[in-house]
Amino acid sequence: MPDTSPPDESDLEDARPLEAQVPPAVVGTPSDVRAAPESVQWWRPSWRDGLHFVGWRWVLAVPMAVMLLVIAGAFFYPPMASLLLVLGAKGLLFAGAILLSLGGFVVRKAIKARKEPFCIHCGYNLTGLQDNRRCPECGEHYTWRVIDEYRRDPHWFIERWKLQRKLPQADEPFKAGAIRRKPRDGTG
Repeated sequence: MPDTSPPDESDLEDARPLEAQVPPAVVGTPSDVRAAPESVQWWRPSWRDGLHFVGWRWVLAVPMAVMLLVIAGAFFYPPMASLLLVLGAKGLLFAGAILLSLGGFVVRKAIKARKEPFCIHCGYNLTGLQDNRRCPECGEHYTWRVIDEYRRDPHWFIERWKLQRKLPQADEPFKAGAIRRKPRDGTG
């Protein structure tokens, strides 16, 4: 019997032509975040928000979590040590990779699902407030452009912000004066 369910959002994205799959232009940058580097916090969805977006992928998560628990149990219960040898490091790495990638997917989906403007530092709903102000909940500065950029990929946004903090400060431009060219005829 053919599948009559509506197409998934990810299936529709793959059907678009390549020109339509180009990422949108950057509208906000981490340099627009005016937070003190030592006190900045980033909003992440709670585990309850994330469970909503796991969907059918729990089929992957449950066996991998059980595998990790069995491997951890083998360290504490010696008769299970042979099972540790069978599953080994490859099984541990595979299970961890599946769970980490699923976690990243769920976080991105949960953040993109929020349609209302929200503070990227505390998650406060900013509906009805003006652009380029301070969040009434945490006091951090916000702009709609930065929120839109954070919503696209929060992990990449945070990594760019951290890396930008490691860049050296810009120096003052060097003022060398007028350029004097040596004449070609040898008189100068």
